[in-house]
Amino acid sequence: LSPYEAHGLRNPCLRLHAFADMLLERASSPMDRDLAYAVAMVHDLGLLTERDEGKNYMQRSAALFRRLLGPRWRGDPATLEVADQCLLYNHRLLPGSWVDPEVECFRRAVWVEHSLGKKRYGLDQKVVEQVFARYPRDKWGSVVRDFSRRVLLSEPLTVVRGIFF
Repeated sequence: LSPYEAHGLRNPCLRLHAFADMLLERASSPMDRDLAYAVAMVHDLGLLTERDEGKNYMQRSAALFRRLLGPRWRGDPATLEVADQCLLYNHRLLPGSWVDPEVECFRRAVWVEHSLGKKRYGLDQKVVEQVFARYPRDKWGSVVRDFSRRVLLSEPLTVVRGIFF
């Protein structure tokens, strides 16, 4: 689904997975690491898919996940619920008391990524810097500009309802 050059979208997803994996390990979380990888790789694709439905891109990301990757975990509704929560609430500024602990690890991983490692939630600074070095921001600026344009033109309330509330 990615129309972007180089690794502009791939590398942020890989960084997100690395941060989520570290935070999940730190929290002794039982979240399936393949699930964490899959969620990280599709978490923003709701902005790009034209086939999946939802009021905002987070809902479309969840629909895309269920369509493409849901069958892998079909027999485990609790796991699919965690994936849905990760995809629906990953950009929230503040934690939600209603989400599973694994979802909070994923939300924190997003904010390690978005803050360029300034927020680390207890992760070692050197390790965070190594992740950024391993997966550079390669064309990420053009992806962010396009994502911002898509959200502001198509679903501006997502900024309020998806990030702040």
